[in-house]
Amino acid sequence: MNSKKNKPMFWRAGAIVLWCSALLAGCGYTTKTILPDNVKTVHVDTFRNNIDITKEVSAKDKYEVYRPNLEVDLRDAIVSRVFLDGNLKVADRNSSDAVLEGRIMQYRKDPLRYQNEIVQEYRISIVCGIKLINQKDLKVLFEEENITGDATYFTTGTLQKTETAALNDAMSDLARRIINKIVENW
Repeated sequence: MNSKKNKPMFWRAGAIVLWCSALLAGCGYTTKTILPDNVKTVHVDTFRNNIDITKEVSAKDKYEVYRPNLEVDLRDAIVSRVFLDGNLKVADRNSSDAVLEGRIMQYRKDPLRYQNEIVQEYRISIVCGIKLINQKDLKVLFEEENITGDATYFTTGTLQKTETAALNDAMSDLARRIINKIVENW
């Protein structure tokens, strides 16, 4: 007789568990873009390099770090990230749904670790401002002033890396952050 009394309770508990499972199954990660449905293609402009190389930044490092063709290499990194992400397709300016414009504001090389007054580790940071513009109505779809990509590298030892390799890592990090902000607003 006790088994008959427990049977409805068992079915109720099972139904509640099943309902909760179904509810939670609808939640989760998605790779769908938050952009309007009419934005499927993007043109990535070459970013303007707004780094003031004449400005003194400190007594030790008198001027801003500068690297020729940084803006072209950054554009290439962003285009590669658009391909990797897959939510948007790259197109030329005239046929794209949106245009990504940007400005390189800073390129910093900060020492992180010293040994006997010699720098053992640096952090490279690239700071940009971006704007995604809808080509149809010229409305700004997304804008952010200070997106930073960075990478660290050691100057000696088994983890030694060149500044150029670290800069490529920083550009990849910045491209990832830009595309994540545009596509998913992370």
